[in-house]
Amino acid sequence: MEEPLSLTILYTSNLRGDIALLPRLYTLLARLKASAAGTTLVFDLGRACDETAWHCRETGGRSMLILLDGMGYHAAHVDGEVDIAERDKLAAQATMTLIDATRAGMFRLPDHDEPLIATAKPDAQEQRFQIVLAPSERTQMSCNALRLQDICGGQIGAVRVALEAAPRITAFDLHDLPSDMPPNPTIAGAVEFVEAEARLFQRKRMRDHSP
Repeated sequence: MEEPLSLTILYTSNLRGDIALLPRLYTLLARLKASAAGTTLVFDLGRACDETAWHCRETGGRSMLILLDGMGYHAAHVDGEVDIAERDKLAAQATMTLIDATRAGMFRLPDHDEPLIATAKPDAQEQRFQIVLAPSERTQMSCNALRLQDICGGQIGAVRVALEAAPRITAFDLHDLPSDMPPNPTIAGAVEFVEAEARLFQRKRMRDHSP
């Protein structure tokens, strides 16, 4: 019997502006992708930026999303992350798809006829496989919609799905980021660039508001 196509979904959530985490997180992501079965998609379930993080305030929530895009994420849930104007600007520049209550994304996989849908809110009438990029209490398949368990900022969720007539979960794991995980130098450099840009915005804002 022919083996069903396999899809691996790696995802993060609740990064909350922890920009220093990203170079080490990328190293773990790269290792998990290298060992994954079939096609791999990388998503963020939301709350990547937080107004308590200075660079998020200064960039209007774009700083973390710019870095996730550079890390090869396929889509990120951005409801509450950036305002509409900034979201539209970022959407025109980013490779990854920005998902919110009004926008979904479609992804085509090799040797799979139907595109997959990444959405913040599943459509009960949709017949195609939907991946819900909104945190859930647990990872589960409900009809044709995959819901993903909410996780902490220092974790990566890994879900393997068999793409049969009715997609099914074949494995789910949580990976904690080891404290000794080496940072990726390219992403570390990107972090420095984004922080420098945020400082420019900060200085400009202070000049504009100075008497």
